[in-house]
Amino acid sequence: MGLSDDIKSGFYAGIGMMLKGKEKLEDAAREFIKDKNVSAEEGEKFVKDMVNKASETKEEVTQFIDDRIKQVIDKMGYVKKDEYDSMRKELDELKSSMKNDQQQQ
Repeated sequence: MGLSDDIKSGFYAGIGMMLKGKEKLEDAAREFIKDKNVSAEEGEKFVKDMVNKASETKEEVTQFIDDRIKQVIDKMGYVKKDEYDSMRKELDELKSSMKNDQQQQ
């Protein structure tokens, strides 16, 4: 008995929503396979496919979230920490230089 594309599509969509850890995903896939009386070879392939798809989905979601956060931060005009640190260092150097100039006068 083969797995239909509809079942696979549904399972992939579920994985995307759940974003479960690898171990939980493997357990869920094995339970699904057991309930559908799938052969061991087809079942293991299915589990591997599900784990790979979950990893891809997690990476895509993480990248999407990171990109959106960066867009929001840029839109709001926040300064990044490394830019702030660089400006702070320049300011401290200018203050020190001005202080030295005043002391020399």
